[in-house]
Amino acid sequence: MTMPDSVSDAAGTAGVAGKPRDVNYDLLRVVAMCLVIGVHVINNYMPVKMALAGSSETVRSVLFALFMVCNPLFIMVSGRFNLTCDAGRLGSTRSSGNLPGSGSDARTGGGAGQADPGSLAPYVRYYYKRFVSLIVPYLLYAGGMGFVAYLVIDHRSVGGAVSGTLFDLFSGYDDSVYWFVFMLAGFVLATPFLAAMMRAIGRSGAWLLIGLAAAVAAAEQICNLAGYPLTFLQSFPWRGLLVYYLLGFVLEYYPPSTRMRHGLYVSAPFALAWTVATPYLFAGQQIQVGRTVTVAFAVVVAAVFLFFRYDVHLTSPRLRKAITWLAGYSYTIYLVHSPLSKVLIGPRIPAPTDGWSYAGISVLMFAATLLAALAFAVVADAVVLKPVQRLLRNVALPRKGRL
Repeated sequence: MTMPDSVSDAAGTAGVAGKPRDVNYDLLRVVAMCLVIGVHVINNYMPVKMALAGSSETVRSVLFALFMVCNPLFIMVSGRFNLTCDAGRLGSTRSSGNLPGSGSDARTGGGAGQADPGSLAPYVRYYYKRFVSLIVPYLLYAGGMGFVAYLVIDHRSVGGAVSGTLFDLFSGYDDSVYWFVFMLAGFVLATPFLAAMMRAIGRSGAWLLIGLAAAVAAAEQICNLAGYPLTFLQSFPWRGLLVYYLLGFVLEYYPPSTRMRHGLYVSAPFALAWTVATPYLFAGQQIQVGRTVTVAFAVVVAAVFLFFRYDVHLTSPRLRKAITWLAGYSYTIYLVHSPLSKVLIGPRIPAPTDGWSYAGISVLMFAATLLAALAFAVVADAVVLKPVQRLLRNVALPRKGRL
């Protein structure tokens, strides 16, 4: 997803406080962007549909589980940068390698740049900035494509198209491909307060918090497998993907040692195998890789995140530049890839007849979808999105005061 500035403000600048850009976060965004398209291709969401069996279905299940790390990866990258927000310091985002508000800055009150602690202005600027980077692209692309689809495909009147588009834009968490936007917007709303909490509890508290979430996830999965679901945990606030939002921040500022990281890599294949095998070992269970968390799948996600963060070294300047360029369009590609696939690409793709043709057509579907979405993103961002965002960013916002 481009990642909206909720992710790319820190990752997408040439450097913060003189530090060079960390291209590995751009790489994580590109990997996650490709995986989300891959998930939709092989999970029969896009027009490539075929019931598989035997070894073909096993391979598909493994790929599906692995590709589903896309959502947690995006969330972890977003949490890593968002949770450095320090509203007390004019709502700035710092990624200098030290926690905002920590050390001598925290003890001395932050210096001359410190905002009035009773002012709402930093929060207004923070939320407005996130609105421009996260919600405006969603309204333009999801709303625009939905409106056109209602007019052209469903043959609705203008009023009917407007009504349908508005309903889809603001009521699509449960059954829309845009559920991610709803979820991330909720995390962004809570970020100034979560960031303050993470600074306050420090390293031990952060890992304790993640451990508590892991314990809850383990208890829930064990009871589910035993046939006694803990339904009351459905209201547990950190039961779902919010854990990954916090984990992205924790793994950056309190990273595991090299030995622990390599141990995680060794255990990840076994965790993936357990995740895929769960439906076969326990009747009625599904692969738990959606909007909930299991300990096994969290191991897979953390291993992928840490591998691309620390153990992939891009030395070619051209490759680094290409990764950074592609990452800049990841959010737009996320927003438009599904409708483009369904309307323009799917009807022109032949139906698969066996496992091998399913694999080949899936690869073709993936490539066509990625290229079409990238071409759309390059043109639409330049012609529509960036001019609108520049206009909105020129709005004068309050710099101080209690509002």
